[in-house]
Amino acid sequence: MGTTGDRETLHIFYDGSCRLCLASVKRLKELRSSAELLFIPLQSLDGDAARLYPAVAALPKETLAAKMHVADGEGRLYAGADGIVRILRTVPGFRLLAPLYRLPGMKRAMDALYRYIANRRYEWFGEADESCESGACALPVRNEPKEGG
Repeated sequence: MGTTGDRETLHIFYDGSCRLCLASVKRLKELRSSAELLFIPLQSLDGDAARLYPAVAALPKETLAAKMHVADGEGRLYAGADGIVRILRTVPGFRLLAPLYRLPGMKRAMDALYRYIANRRYEWFGEADESCESGACALPVRNEPKEGG
């Protein structure tokens, strides 16, 4: 994890079986971000993912499935509403809204709203069985440092 050139890289781990999550990823890909956003469906986290994303792979599957997780270049993890705010901090126009999250009571309210929607996402939006077809769940290609250089 880290930066790509001068751009920060954010790794976004989401439920690839969730129609709401898939629609959110599609919308996020359309936004102009100052960061490189890499989207990784939870369904792709297997043996290689443990090596590439150890902090995320160490979390219990139930914890990962309950909320979207965002990992920044420093290895910090942001989950749920914290993750959304972390992404929005990189998007012009939305960047100005991020400080509102620090207002007294706002974090608690946003976390509660996130959990309420996340707990009902399949009931309200449905499950996408085709989420991993055509390699959609493949891990993104990363540039690994060369040995000895």
